[in-house]
Amino acid sequence: MPNHLLFRTYALDLGLYTHALWQYAHGHPADTALFLHDVQPLLADHFDLYLPLLSPLVLILGTWTLLVVQWAAILFGAWGIRRTLLLMGAGPRPAMVGMVVFLAYFGVFTAVAFDYHSSVVAAMFLPWFIAAMVQGRTGQGILWFLLMLIAKENIGLWIGVVALVLSNVSCVPGRMRAACYGLGALGFAWSALVIGCIMPSLAADGAYAHADYSIVLEGTEGPLQKVVGMLTALFTDHVGVPDGTAIKLEFWVMLLLAGGWALLLRPVWGIMALPLLAQKMLHDDPGKWSVVAHYAVEFAPLIAIAVGLSVQHWSGRAWSTVLVVVFSLATTARCMDNTIAYQDRSRIRFYQAEHWHRNHDTMPVEQAMRTIPPDASVSASSPAIPHLACRDQVFQFPILRDAQWVLVMPLESPYPLTTTGSKAVVDSLRKEGWSTRMETPEVILLERP
Repeated sequence: MPNHLLFRTYALDLGLYTHALWQYAHGHPADTALFLHDVQPLLADHFDLYLPLLSPLVLILGTWTLLVVQWAAILFGAWGIRRTLLLMGAGPRPAMVGMVVFLAYFGVFTAVAFDYHSSVVAAMFLPWFIAAMVQGRTGQGILWFLLMLIAKENIGLWIGVVALVLSNVSCVPGRMRAACYGLGALGFAWSALVIGCIMPSLAADGAYAHADYSIVLEGTEGPLQKVVGMLTALFTDHVGVPDGTAIKLEFWVMLLLAGGWALLLRPVWGIMALPLLAQKMLHDDPGKWSVVAHYAVEFAPLIAIAVGLSVQHWSGRAWSTVLVVVFSLATTARCMDNTIAYQDRSRIRFYQAEHWHRNHDTMPVEQAMRTIPPDASVSASSPAIPHLACRDQVFQFPILRDAQWVLVMPLESPYPLTTTGSKAVVDSLRKEGWSTRMETPEVILLERP
């Protein structure tokens, strides 16, 4: 909550997706005009069908909509972990341990500290899907599977494997095998269709925007060398960035200590995690290898269930259970304290005063935003976008288009510009006749002539 109040949420992703809610709620297809010069449907960037489904809520909850949905989804997922473990034969204590490990998992914590992403919400439905399959409730299982599938274009590659592996889990009734096979095939087919055909047809350049897997898609080496290279890249830097290998190894260590060891003890659940590991570690973006943001949250339900099932066999060894929880909490504490991968520490260190207030006054920014008419188009610095997203037209500065107002926050990161570049654009607008309606060290508000 403090992150949004104190302008530590940003155009990408909370601002973009909140504006998409607004567009959908008013009968308009969401697009990328907010952050890309070449406008295309937003579905060409990520095929997220949660946004149109959730869009009516923006008329009630405003700019808080997606944050509230994400918080509620995580609590719902935690409840699902406990219910699933109980259905699978774990006692109340192992079920509670699984739920605690789930909530304490560093990937859940960093996802909450991040803006919003529908993959977080989708991951919270996984335990409910598993619970339905364990109970032999085909209809419910299909519903939960479809709810996960529509969150993002590549989720089918993960939950397709989950469904297929579930067909061999002993506590899933034999009569559910056909459903597991069918859902597994559906997951793969859906992702292949969306990534290979639908999204390229929507994109301005006719290509899928996130095919950033050079080690998989490029190179002239033979099949054996390709496989060896990909296996090596799971643990080492394959694109040549500072601290790349360290970032990957940090994730592996944190994952194991947070409960990933249970995926080894319960390999059926470890197999379900393989698509996540491949998509994460073989990507060309080092940020996705890391422990920060939402890039590790999908492991949470698998780890929690595997830990709960492991703990149920440790009767009489309460100290072991305590140790499991301690290690999970310790990894999250470590993530808050220091990580090799860069992250804004003020967003996650809730135990420090910096998390609860800014070093500069935010009141002038709030005053400037109140000056802008609610139906006016505006171009604004990234931290202001989530607060201005509930309008027909809003753009991330320096994209102007037909914006009537420009709001710049000089003390914040000028992304995607440099500080010098941002100042140059503001000076240029003033020379073109834009009037200065407000100027303080914290905010500059300009109005088009």
